[in-house]
Amino acid sequence: MDRSTVTELIGNHAARLETAGSGYRIFPIVHLSKLKPVRTFPDRPKVVLNIEDDDRVDFDEEPLPDDSWDTPLDEDEFEVERIADVRSGRRTRYGRVHREFQVYWKGYDQPTWVDEADLNCATLLYEYERGRISRNRFSVMQSQKEGVNVE
Repeated sequence: MDRSTVTELIGNHAARLETAGSGYRIFPIVHLSKLKPVRTFPDRPKVVLNIEDDDRVDFDEEPLPDDSWDTPLDEDEFEVERIADVRSGRRTRYGRVHREFQVYWKGYDQPTWVDEADLNCATLLYEYERGRISRNRFSVMQSQKEGVNVE
């Protein structure tokens, strides 16, 4: 509702609003708790900042080095090269499916099965899941095409 003008106070808890010309067909008497003042801070100070071009800081002047996002690995941590497969097993007591991923480690030839909670490679997990979903969708599309050709 647009702004309305209070024309009179009725008792300690109500007010009559000016509704003529507003286009609304409402009862003009409203409880005071439903009203709020238009201007809470009418005399707010205005501060104008004067900054010269010489004082301005350009954050793009010196880009971060390429290796600034790489975190060093601890002695008991290894880097994941790629995720090859996933297997789902039992459900947890909260209904979540327990998943293990077959992981190839950098510098090692043999893959290992690792619990999802023990992996710390969110980007690789996201890319693997996205690729798996795409392959599943494609295979469904292929099977539907084959079904149409059989008839």
